[in-house]
Amino acid sequence: MSSAEPEGPKQEPKQETEQLTVVIKEASGDEIQFKVKNTTKFQKIFKTFCEKKALNRDTVRFNFDGERINDNQTPADLEMEDGDIIDCMIEQTGGAC
Repeated sequence: MSSAEPEGPKQEPKQETEQLTVVIKEASGDEIQFKVKNTTKFQKIFKTFCEKKALNRDTVRFNFDGERINDNQTPADLEMEDGDIIDCMIEQTGGAC
């Protein structure tokens, strides 16, 4: 006796915290991918990136679509999508002699 009642689509509550992949790309072309929630503060992402690359956080700048990213912002704040690329640049000080 099989009661194969078709199951309707399960109604799951919409999650406000999506997970997405964010790519940080260095000037050298090296990339590291991070799977994060869209509510994760960039401070946490950048700290992890700098630890993996043995960089001093104070000397590195991160830009998305030409705009500098603040540590307290999140991917949701910047309306980022899965696979978006963040540019990582080493801050240079000084000038011509």
